[in-house]
Amino acid sequence: MIIKKISMVSVLIFILLVSVQGLNAQFYKVYGYQPAEAGEIEFSLWNSYIPSSDISYDFFGEELSRQGLLAHSLEIEYGLSNKFGIALYADFEDPKGANLKYVRTKAIMAHYAFFQKGSRPVDIAIYLEYIINKKDYEESEELEMRLILEKDIGPFRIDFNPIFEKKTSGPEVDEGVELNYAFGLYYLNNEEGVYATKNLMIQPGIEFYGSLGEISDFKSFSNQKHYIFPTVDLFIGQRIHWHTGIGFGLTDASDDITFKSILSVVLKF
Repeated sequence: MIIKKISMVSVLIFILLVSVQGLNAQFYKVYGYQPAEAGEIEFSLWNSYIPSSDISYDFFGEELSRQGLLAHSLEIEYGLSNKFGIALYADFEDPKGANLKYVRTKAIMAHYAFFQKGSRPVDIAIYLEYIINKKDYEESEELEMRLILEKDIGPFRIDFNPIFEKKTSGPEVDEGVELNYAFGLYYLNNEEGVYATKNLMIQPGIEFYGSLGEISDFKSFSNQKHYIFPTVDLFIGQRIHWHTGIGFGLTDASDDITFKSILSVVLKF
């Protein structure tokens, strides 16, 4: 039994190490109800890599393939209280055939949890984000709002994020509100996952993401973006969290395969 557990942990760690080496221009994350706790500072390194894609995109005026694209984001989040946190991101992209460049800042970010955990049939939080793109990368700024709905059922946790995006400047400012979604199902098993020791907990999950287009005029299904991500979370001690997954595109407009990795370290003051 011990040998089997060690083998399973070794395989999962190997998958994580492989994922981070070839680490969306869009970063995929399902947000949960709880922000950083009061006095906590969380540092996160987001990485993603697209090894297979038929899609091209504009990178500082040059049309490039998304295949081979690496992207990175640095995040710092601070808990003002146990129910309210703020954060700041800086995003970078490194497509194949070009150099690594800074592309945007995500600022004025707020994550607020309503009520107390478990006091309502569904735990509710809200997440706001203002996106400031570098002008020669994309001539627009955007406001994003997520409604976070969370429910624990038996050994599972369900998180659902309806996402609303609106251009606030640039040539597409007259466009309507776009609707996206993120959905996650995780096997918590009373904080033990599929494997737990004093300093390690392994939690599997599955996530879904989608981009539907403007609410008043949804795109056809083949032109929408939809993904499925099997995921693994490693909680190492009390301060380190490693989330990784492999995404598979479900429509013609989606990248074929995407690796993602989010490594977080929490400091308490």
